[in-house]
Amino acid sequence: MGKPKAEFGCAKCYGEDERAAWRWQREGFESETEVVDGSHFSVDLKRCRDCSQRFVWIFTEVIDWMGGDDAQFVAIMPVSEAEAADLVAGALRPRELGRLGRGRRHLHHDWPTGGAAHLHWDSDLFTVEDWR
Repeated sequence: MGKPKAEFGCAKCYGEDERAAWRWQREGFESETEVVDGSHFSVDLKRCRDCSQRFVWIFTEVIDWMGGDDAQFVAIMPVSEAEAADLVAGALRPRELGRLGRGRRHLHHDWPTGGAAHLHWDSDLFTVEDWR
């Protein structure tokens, strides 16, 4: 994966090492706005405590009703101030967030049903499914 674009983040929240970034994003971020608050689908805006970069956190849990080991997916992507404002105002819908992923590095934590969790950077479009 190439270097992150200079306009997003710092070495702590958007650095090359996905495990270090995941840890920092879980411990060094402050919650800002709950855009969608659901138990199986949520979208939150968070901010890095060091550089103030805003990120959108998209959580999806796919319920299969077969034993409780439901797949869970988290996508964490930096957003511009304008994109964050549009998201909060409703001008940018949560399902449209995946299109911002093209050419913009974003972190994924995928935990499929019956499988091991996988953490990786990506920089392509991704699908946002609303499972509420």
